Amino acid sequence: MSALAPPSEPRLDPEAARVDQLAREILHEDHRAYDAEGIELVEHAGDGVSVTVVLKRRRPASDAGAVDSDVVNVTGKGVGLVDAFFNGVMLAWAEEFSSLKTIHISDFSVGTGFDGAQGRRSDALAHAILRLKNAHDVEYTFERQTASITRSCVQVVLDAVTFFINAERAYLQLQLALKDAAERRRSDLVARYREQLSTLVLATSYAEISEKFHKAE
Repeated sequence: MSALAPPSEPRLDPEAARVDQLAREILHEDHRAYDAEGIELVEHAGDGVSVTVVLKRRRPASDAGAVDSDVVNVTGKGVGLVDAFFNGVMLAWAEEFSSLKTIHISDFSVGTGFDGAQGRRSDALAHAILRLKNAHDVEYTFERQTASITRSCVQVVLDAVTFFINAERAYLQLQLALKDAAERRRSDLVARYREQLSTLVLATSYAEISEKFHKAE
C-alpha cells in the first residue's frame, strides 16, 4: 500500500458549508477531518470489490504538536469501490454516530478535468461528485478533485461521512450548552444556542441523538 500525495480541499454546497462552518466553530480542535493515507483495492472477478483504507486525522496548525493516535484502518466489501468503502466506514462509525444510519446516496458521478493536462493528457484530474440525502429528505453535495479516480471516490465519501459525524457531535455539544444556559437563566445564550441548533438539526438524526443526550445528563 503506497502513500498518497496531499489531498486537494473538499468542496461543499452552500448549505453543507454553512453546517460545516458552524460545527467547526463549536468543536474547535475537536473537529474531525481525515485524509486517506493509503488505499488498497482488490477486485474479485464476479464477486465485487474489497478495499482497505488507512485514514489519518488532519490536525489544525494549533494542534500540530499533539500525539496523533487517530489512525483508522477501514476495511469494506461491496459491489464496487464506493459501495465497499461506504460499507467499511459504516462498520467503523455508524454505531457511535447514529446519523450515519439515516443517509443514502441520491447521486454519484466521476468525471475528468482536462484543464492543465499536458502531453497525452493522461494526467487529467478525476472529479467526484457525491449527493447524499438523510432522513429529513435534506440533500447535501460534496465534491473532490484529485489526480486519482480511486482517491477522489474514497475522499469524497470520507468528506461526506465526516460532515455528518461533525454535525452530530456539534449538535450534542450544543444541547448540553443549552441546558447549562437555561439553568443559569442566560436568555441571551439560550436564544443563540437555539438558533444554532436549528441549523444543525436537519443534518442530524434528531430522535437518536436526543436519546443519547438524555443518557449523558
